[in-house]
Amino acid sequence: MQHFVVHKSTFLNADHTLGGIVSIMDNITDRIQQKQFLIQQSKLAEMGEMIGAVAHQWNEPLVELSAIIQDIEMAYCNEELDEESVKQFVKDSMMQIQYMSKTLKDFRNFLKPSTKKRIFDVKKAIKEVTELLGRQIYYSNINLFVNFTPEDRDIFAYGYENEFKQVLLNIINNAKKKIINTFKGTDKVGIITINVYANPTTTIVQIIDDAGNIDPAIIDHVFDPYFSTTPGGTGLGLYIAKVVIEDKMGGKMSVANGENSAIFSIEVPNKRS
Repeated sequence: MQHFVVHKSTFLNADHTLGGIVSIMDNITDRIQQKQFLIQQSKLAEMGEMIGAVAHQWNEPLVELSAIIQDIEMAYCNEELDEESVKQFVKDSMMQIQYMSKTLKDFRNFLKPSTKKRIFDVKKAIKEVTELLGRQIYYSNINLFVNFTPEDRDIFAYGYENEFKQVLLNIINNAKKKIINTFKGTDKVGIITINVYANPTTTIVQIIDDAGNIDPAIIDHVFDPYFSTTPGGTGLGLYIAKVVIEDKMGGKMSVANGENSAIFSIEVPNKRS
């Protein structure tokens, strides 16, 4: 399939009557295919991040299951394995297995593309992202705070929910890595703050880390494709995030330096246009 953009313009004769129409056809197939290729590359990188998050999420329940199995063996050897003990072992084991199953379900949902725009709950979306990253954030010696304004009301966005969550995941992961690299070798606790504001027609999400400013020499390039300050990074995450927010959801995405911090801002519609 080929994709074209047609530009048309009229021209006038010397007596100012309509002389005709000039048309220029621009084949944009390669550009669209290139963007799709970059999106696919970014998706693969996201999968790596997600698998890492799942591994962290599974670590604790696997340890718990291991302890339960050892307790069963010990109870059997000590002839203490009665019906009540078996029921409790099964109950405890099923709790851990159900937790692991939920993590896998969340993982699949993250990777599943949204098929159409819809109104979705921003509080719920952020909760699902932070739950998935919770253990990684905790074990990285980072505190994560989420603030909603107004606090007592639902906050919505209009667009592609899963892609929106993937954007949040990417930015929070970047903030986590920046904090780890900045505070490496110290006992300082890093802070990631997520502020969410509901306006009459848009919803704004700010993600702020306290690991210092972005170098002014590069801040205008952080959304460029293949631009990365992380060794081994693809340089596609923030580029694709901007494509999702601006091209697909009709919003705005920007970055600025705060007081010894970096602030990524996302503004998306909260109503159907």
